[in-house]
Amino acid sequence: MQTVSRYLLDQLVIAYINGYHGRNSKVYDRRLTLHRGVNNPITFTFKNEDQKAQDITTKTYEFNIIDTDSKKAVLTKTLIILDDGSTVSTKGDASCTITEGDLLPLDAKFYNFSVKEVKSDGSREVTYADTGYAAAGTIELLDGAYPEFVASTEIVSFTSAQGPLANTSGSIDARPGINNNKALHTIAVYTKNFSGSMRVQGTMSSTPGSDDWFDITMDGEANSTNTFTNSTTVTNYNFTGVFHNIRFTWGNDSGNTGVIDKILYRQ
Repeated sequence: MQTVSRYLLDQLVIAYINGYHGRNSKVYDRRLTLHRGVNNPITFTFKNEDQKAQDITTKTYEFNIIDTDSKKAVLTKTLIILDDGSTVSTKGDASCTITEGDLLPLDAKFYNFSVKEVKSDGSREVTYADTGYAAAGTIELLDGAYPEFVASTEIVSFTSAQGPLANTSGSIDARPGINNNKALHTIAVYTKNFSGSMRVQGTMSSTPGSDDWFDITMDGEANSTNTFTNSTTVTNYNFTGVFHNIRFTWGNDSGNTGVIDKILYRQ
């Protein structure tokens, strides 16, 4: 049996302030590592050259992640000061959390980071990364350790081609290769003054023709036809099963001019 250790740690960075004269070799003591798919807490401890935590209660610090290619800041966070002015262990500490959402637009690679003190007049004062007066530390952004957020598929185009109802979407990949017999699918239907019917259809064909589609019954529903009455809201449905492709089809009741504006689909 394999035994695997996991460590519950906050990343800690030590920054030295007040009377720096070269007694210590670094300001930021090591490279930071961030992981996609989770929140990443980081704590900064501010000390003087004698390794004593400093009172930073009244100070403001700004943390920046800088793209090494464009030289532009891709993320800025104001550190939360944990110092309560006492002699407890939180003295000199400031922290921030890099959220899962913060990392979504960033590529997995190396970045620089910096911490600046924000002065009362709005100016920024430099802090240093090493004894050579470089201002940047290093961050490595990694992916693969945790599942990443995948955006919903947005369906906004409906035509009359081959569908049982007046408006039908194109074929949408249901990703059968990553699912199993209990695969869960979720849709959110956005309507505007819509009265009518909607169906979800599936197929096991990779290149379906008009006769390859079959109706899918939503979980908890009596049949495959989902009805709306003057609806202007978001309605959620779930269904399960493995399909090669799915599509959505809808039609108005007589005299109704409302629409299904869009459908968001996740699997």
